[in-house]
Amino acid sequence: MRALVYYVVKSLLLVYCRIWHRYRTYHAERIPPRGRSVLIAANHASYLDPVLVGVAFPYHIWYLARSTLFERSKVFGWMISVVYAVPITRERLDLRTIRLVHDICAGGDSVLVFPEGTRTKDGNLQKGQAGVGLFAEKVNVDILPVYIHGSFEAMSRHAKLSFPRLLPISVSFGPLLPISRWKDMPAGRERYEAIADGIMAELIKLRDERMAKGGE
Repeated sequence: MRALVYYVVKSLLLVYCRIWHRYRTYHAERIPPRGRSVLIAANHASYLDPVLVGVAFPYHIWYLARSTLFERSKVFGWMISVVYAVPITRERLDLRTIRLVHDICAGGDSVLVFPEGTRTKDGNLQKGQAGVGLFAEKVNVDILPVYIHGSFEAMSRHAKLSFPRLLPISVSFGPLLPISRWKDMPAGRERYEAIADGIMAELIKLRDERMAKGGE
């Protein structure tokens, strides 16, 4: 039942994205085959971002959602749980969350994370947080960078409209970043920050590539 609900919701949201945002994906061939688990690391500019990444995948992915969303109401908490969202405390990564995501990835599924930690205030990419590097190392899977272009303009955190603006949005996939790239660095915060910086460097490349081609 859960899988059926997910695919029905995803299909409807994909139709919305195609019609309302002229949604396009670039380098979708870089999406790993089902069963090859990765951490999907995307920039974060809008509430739309989880949807925009999720509809690009031919299979379901998992989402990290701040724990307060599950506390709004039992019904809303159930709804986002059904579409593979798991709660996380944004201020810190607790052992329970790391174990949960580790188990998800060990089962062959992939999880979406936002290395910036929160939505951008001005549309620019922010510094990656060391916590995502800790996460990546403990879960021990490769990282798929994803750049979302246009979601800030369509529905930023400052938007006064309750519905996204009629503007184009695209999603670009980068090459996989092997977690082994950082294995020779000293363990600890230095390594975690280096992983976060490496992710953001790839997102910058994807952003620049999209901007050079006019955004869409």
